Amino acid sequence: MHDGNVQDLEGVRSAFTDPEEFWSSPLYRRLSATVATDPSLVAPAAHARSGQGPTFAFFGAVHAVLLDGARHPLGSYYPSVCGEAAWPPDDGAGLALVDFAQEHGEELRRLLGVRLVQTNHAHRALALRLGLSSLAPRVGPRPAHLLEVGSSAGLVLRQAAYGYRLGGRAFGDRASPVPLAAEWRSEAPVPDLDAVPTLASTTGIDLNPLDPADQADRRWLQALVWPENRGQAQLMTTALKLAARTPVEILAGDAVERCPQWAERVPGGEPRIVFHCATRMHVPVERRPTFDQAIDDLGRDGPLYLIVDQGGGITVSGPDGHTERQFDADGHLTWANPHGQQADTASDVARERARSADAPRPVR
Repeated sequence: MHDGNVQDLEGVRSAFTDPEEFWSSPLYRRLSATVATDPSLVAPAAHARSGQGPTFAFFGAVHAVLLDGARHPLGSYYPSVCGEAAWPPDDGAGLALVDFAQEHGEELRRLLGVRLVQTNHAHRALALRLGLSSLAPRVGPRPAHLLEVGSSAGLVLRQAAYGYRLGGRAFGDRASPVPLAAEWRSEAPVPDLDAVPTLASTTGIDLNPLDPADQADRRWLQALVWPENRGQAQLMTTALKLAARTPVEILAGDAVERCPQWAERVPGGEPRIVFHCATRMHVPVERRPTFDQAIDDLGRDGPLYLIVDQGGGITVSGPDGHTERQFDADGHLTWANPHGQQADTASDVARERARSADAPRPVR
């Protein structure tokens, strides 16, 4: 059963079958197992918009309804709702989700029909800074123009307003209310995150830019944070407050159409740096070649540098088209190292996943 307004049901069911993206969320893993085996949950999850990951979208919609104040036993399993009093996820969580979806089905479908998966963790600014530090010698002293594709509310674009601590060293705005810390898993020197290109302009592109000052938009962004990640949610709250006071320009629309319009505003010959993080994965598969070409075309009138973080690694490329993975990192940028220079990274991740799976209470 399938129509143009919903995603393929079998594809949606498959997405909830042992989804790797939730390895650090015991609650979402438990709930995913329920969705994968219950057609009454697969059906509303299939209302996620085309190209949107149904797992992220559906759980984001459920979370948003709970954060908006819906009173239901399902909320008892959410640390974001109940704090330390949240129940450990068990079989009852799945049963509660089934009942919740029946009670709030119309609201869930409405949210899935209008909202996009626009996760906008400020911590991902660290990926941008790492990429910028890597590119600085190649870009040189000329001011460059920065464009983020898939910028959501533009939290990453405010990277200059944040403080960074990597491997025990401090960078950026040391007095910033948004401190971003990560472990440096290497004996190699820590990159100088203050040695970055001078930026002549900073701009974003997004299908549906979110307003940091808008309550509904803030709520949706909070809902996309996993319920156990209370520290991350608090950091987002602070970053959104800062963003509301620090305007940036975000062009609304499809990147394929907006990229050439942005390029027309950049003086010919001046360097341009494009960054995107976990964006391409939400572009429908059949449109990805067009998406890639739109970005490549930005190099027609000036040197183009690209920084990409798709989770697990940060790659950079320059005008010569050569792409190199510079850093390894986890999806939430809690650690990083030069690519291939930390032999225990894989086993460390495995241990983290094992600890998460065995934890008697939700991880922080």
